[in-house]
Amino acid sequence: MRLPETIILGMVIIFLASSLGGCAKKPVQEPSGEREMTPKTIQQVLKEHTDQWMSIPGVVGTAIGKWEGKPCIKIFVVKEPEELSGKIPSQVEGFPVVIEETGEFRALETD
Repeated sequence: MRLPETIILGMVIIFLASSLGGCAKKPVQEPSGEREMTPKTIQQVLKEHTDQWMSIPGVVGTAIGKWEGKPCIKIFVVKEPEELSGKIPSQVEGFPVVIEETGEFRALETD
């Protein structure tokens, strides 16, 4: 991936992650007044797993999106080959994972 493509991809990921900031889970209050450990936000889960997914041949990006009206993790692929089915789970830490075929990402040419 060339540097301009990497920069644009990074900007897209940051924009999508920040635009869905309201998707964070809230702490659970136990009836006894004690607090349980707060589950990870979708942003934290995406950040923890993106490097692993980006190392899979054919994966060109990750983002936060919506699926059936709920937050999801999107994994963008050049083409959805059968080999990806065992490498990308259908959900991670309670969040659904959606594979979206996008083709290659390319930087726009500027004049």
